[in-house]
Amino acid sequence: MSTSRRAGTWLAVTGLLGATVIGGAPGAAAAAELPVYAVRSTGLTADQATALQRAFGLKSVHRAEDGSVSFADEATYLRVPGLDAGTGQADEEGQATTGTKLDLDAIKRLRAIGEADAIKKAAETLRGVGLLPAGATPTARQTTLEVVDADGKAVVSAPLDTAVSFALSVDGVPLEGAGAKIRIAFDGSGAVSALTYSTRELVKVGSVPVLDQAGARERCLKVLGADTRLSGVSYVYDSPALDEKVDRLEPSVRCLAEVADTPSAQAVTVPANPSASLPQPDPTPPPREASFGTASIPRVDVGDEGTGWCAGLPLTNLNNNRFDAEFTGRGIPVQFKWRDTNAWERDFKDPAFPYGWDQLYVDDVDLTYWTGRGSPTGLSFAGCSAQSDSFLANTEARWGNRDLEWLSLYAPGVLRSTWAGKSWAARWGKAFQGLHQINGFDSGVVHTSTHGRKFGNYLLRTPFLWWNKPLKVRAAWAQASIDTQPSSVVWSTMGPIGSSWIANFDDYFWGKGPVGPDTLPTVGWWRISGTS
Repeated sequence: MSTSRRAGTWLAVTGLLGATVIGGAPGAAAAAELPVYAVRSTGLTADQATALQRAFGLKSVHRAEDGSVSFADEATYLRVPGLDAGTGQADEEGQATTGTKLDLDAIKRLRAIGEADAIKKAAETLRGVGLLPAGATPTARQTTLEVVDADGKAVVSAPLDTAVSFALSVDGVPLEGAGAKIRIAFDGSGAVSALTYSTRELVKVGSVPVLDQAGARERCLKVLGADTRLSGVSYVYDSPALDEKVDRLEPSVRCLAEVADTPSAQAVTVPANPSASLPQPDPTPPPREASFGTASIPRVDVGDEGTGWCAGLPLTNLNNNRFDAEFTGRGIPVQFKWRDTNAWERDFKDPAFPYGWDQLYVDDVDLTYWTGRGSPTGLSFAGCSAQSDSFLANTEARWGNRDLEWLSLYAPGVLRSTWAGKSWAARWGKAFQGLHQINGFDSGVVHTSTHGRKFGNYLLRTPFLWWNKPLKVRAAWAQASIDTQPSSVVWSTMGPIGSSWIANFDDYFWGKGPVGPDTLPTVGWWRISGTS
């Protein structure tokens, strides 16, 4: 099988987005041209932010310099009831730990407002202050906590909130991205526990030619690989984060590919204008020597790996560099950053399996961040490297028996609820050998360059007055995903439950708040999942 074919077989999205299929519908879908939009204004004014705050009955909201508005209630946002278990065993680096128990009785009492009620309340409130964009389409879903025992049997499933997300569009074409996000989460009493409002005011200023279906498919294949079997191409307008200054938005093409052995993957976006040039591949990194790394215990550090152009994912290098910068800018070492052909399967594999040496890389740091292709049963390096092979199976993972606390996988479908008859806990449970959390996705994802920066910042930011406090690891993952992904994307975090129901669901990154002790899954596992 050719390199491009191997890469292509892992690039698929099914049911990720509602989009305008090229050549398949009248109107905008069949147009030879699509509009160009100038940015008239960015974000909300101070008066609009105040109106939003008052309309939802919030004590305060934070309006950033770029005009984006956010709110999170520390007492209720993604809150999981817990009980103090006292001081735990010190971490392998000598860090103090604090144990927390799941409060099962309190969890069983959790309730959430209905999805229809949440949609009505969100839409009517936004409309009342003139902040419901024309054509915005709401959807709602409850964020859910699942607890299973050591045999994988359900103990409890309870709602943490009901979140309403608004899908935006312009002239019938989806408008997506970190700069096109309106999401409101309600707690069990119907009060707002979190709010994100990040939009631009756009005005049509002309049009540009757009690729037809054949041209769009050809352009997608230039990025994904010539042998990729595309399942669809669609028009979309990509609106980057508000702090990325842009003065106009032009149409793009969303590339979806067909795959037989996984339900989801990263969707890639390319320009729709035939005269627009594609981004150029990153320089090939110098070849990596197959030699042993340097063990880093007892310091606090992180690492990152990712597959980019060789996997049809052109933004990986930029995304991971931005993740790294959040840590190095605060004096936290990045022990390794292997990309493309230098990202190796054996770095993730336990030494109990042939050629595995995760104790030198992934399991030798406190947090590892991965951007690449994934499936419910592992991570794929196909088309990029085969050291020692091109697929890290879930059965080859044993993490935390050296150092790793948090593994964060910006890869689609890894934490899918059920796959091939096996639940998330059955597939990944044995990987927890001291590991505290796996952060990932239940669904496909959209390939972006900003997720890593958002995630790192939420983990590490320094409080200023009442806002900007660092988030718990799982909340940082959720919020970074909410900020950067369309509402159809489902983020997820899972972890082990040890004796006396001790579980590390409320971990912060080191130095930013309490961290629990290393815990083996002797009692079971927990998982939280919600929409973006």
